[in-house]
Amino acid sequence: TPCISWEALEPERKVGVKHVEVGSAVKECSVGWVNQDAKAACAPPGKCEARGDLAAGTKCDASMFFCVFDGHGKNGHEVSAIAAERLPAHLAAQPGGALAAPRQAIEAAFRKTDEDIYQGLGPKVEYSGSTGVAVIMDPDKRMLHVGNVGDSRAVVGQCMGGQAWNAHALTTDNKADSPDERERIELSGGTVMPMEGCEGEDAGPARVWDSPAREKPGLAVSRSLGDGAGRALGVIAEPVYTTYQLQPMDRFMLIASDGLWDSLGNEQAVKITAKYLERNLPHVSVKALTEAVRREEGGQLVDDTTVVLVIF
Repeated sequence: TPCISWEALEPERKVGVKHVEVGSAVKECSVGWVNQDAKAACAPPGKCEARGDLAAGTKCDASMFFCVFDGHGKNGHEVSAIAAERLPAHLAAQPGGALAAPRQAIEAAFRKTDEDIYQGLGPKVEYSGSTGVAVIMDPDKRMLHVGNVGDSRAVVGQCMGGQAWNAHALTTDNKADSPDERERIELSGGTVMPMEGCEGEDAGPARVWDSPAREKPGLAVSRSLGDGAGRALGVIAEPVYTTYQLQPMDRFMLIASDGLWDSLGNEQAVKITAKYLERNLPHVSVKALTEAVRREEGGQLVDDTTVVLVIF
């Protein structure tokens, strides 16, 4: 069953969230490039006559879902599009609702979405995949349940008083050279090394290869959706699950693809967002983040940059 988009939600379903602003800018350095990012801000179908009371003849559990997916490879845009449609639907379809058992809901949703991607794309998924951050918000308990594969990121902006802001990371990037991730990959027969530069030197981040010859697949993340060639090498679709209890100083959450985080640090992104939220201009906040990335990258976006801003 498809979820209800944030825009179409009734006001009583938005309790606990003041506003959601979404922006997605396409990479500017490649002519004819198709944006490989996808996102979702939605809630399960059904009316919430009695919030949190599933016995009241309603399937709704008041949860809200916020997700960002960053595709890679030739068919990355197809992978992320399937993920953005299917993962929230799988969360909503959990028996008793996603909040009945949030960890199981997130793990099952990622697993089933991965299966949907393989079923939908077949051999096209061999060298294409997607990152994914999915947040279930429980507005009644003010709790965030987070699942993450890859290097998209979720961060909470905390107002510490006056002009002082703090960034609290909800996710940790799944990098191939993290000790636990490297161990799993190497036990599966994979090799973790950076790319080879023009003169034989190591270049860029650690990547997953099928041999020390470093020919394929060259994945820069240790967990992802899709990526058939990485599956036999220890790259998994199982999300890292974390929870976070919202505090009074928590004002907003940023979920974004690495188009943002590769150029802006967590603190920097929070400060830019806060500057415009203090003037009640959420749409400007998202545009300002993209502009800051563009400036950092010399006037052109070198990657698709997608932001979901959730204001508490």
